Order: sequence, then structure tokens, then C-alpha cells
Amino acid sequence: MAVRIDIDALRDAAGADVCAAADELTVAGQPAEINPAGGGVTGVIRAAGKPPYEVWVGVTADGFTTECDCAADTDLCAHAVALTAAALADGFAWSSTATPWSDAAVDPRVAELTALAQALPARRLATLVGEWAATDPVWESALRAQAGHSASRAATEHDDS
Repeated sequence: MAVRIDIDALRDAAGADVCAAADELTVAGQPAEINPAGGGVTGVIRAAGKPPYEVWVGVTADGFTTECDCAADTDLCAHAVALTAAALADGFAWSSTATPWSDAAVDPRVAELTALAQALPARRLATLVGEWAATDPVWESALRAQAGHSASRAATEHDDS
């Protein structure tokens, strides 16, 4: 059976309440950008007063397949719907062999350390990353890049002197 990939299929699969929340995110300019990943798209959704959520959406034989950092009770959360709608509006070419991030091969050491990091409360993890970034310019640059900020503070101070 063929899978329909358009905004109507997305809205039918997600439901009215989720679509209304996704529309609010879209009106607020979210996602700011979409990127191809694993045959689907990825993006970060930022909403006022909420942590940023990283989202991946692909299309498989089962329809829309999503992974999101939020705790929604549904597969198609508002973040995934907003990202998918943005990709559809941009004319994204979906792959029929989409691979969710959770299915990707991961170095065992990275998997172990990721599990340790996931066990920490978010505030403690953020503090730990901030402490490392404050002492290592490479970490600081990576943190700023991931957060959508440009040059490091140290580089800016150096340029002004």
C-alpha cells in the first residue's frame, strides 16, 4: 500500500489538537531550520518557557515515523507536526528508506556515556557542560554552535583588544 505524504495526510494522522499546537509553533517561527538526516528531516523546536526539543521525522511503510525529546503521549507530537509541515512546505524529498536515529549504529563508548548523561537531571547536565565549555574553547565553540550562537566569548574579547 502506498503512503500518502502531504499536509492533509499529516493533519489526518496527527489530529486537530496536535495540529493546533503545531500551528502555534509555526506562527512563532518554529522550526527555525530543517536539515536532512537519515532519509528524513531533523530540527530543533524552541517554544517560550520550554526546553528546546530535538525532533526527527521520516516516512516509512507505516507512514510518518518520529522521534522527539518531548514527553508527548502520541507518536506525532506538535513538534514533529511543525517540523513535518515545514519540510512539506519546503518541498523536501522524503526517502523511502528513512532510518530513525534510535536505529542508527552508535559507538558503544558513546552509547555508555550518553546513558550516563541521560541519568542526570537536566540542570546538573547543563551545569556540567557549561563548566567544561568555560575551560575548553573547543567545547565552548561546539556548545555555542549547537545553541545557534556564533563566536565564542573568548574569541570576541580577543578581537576587541
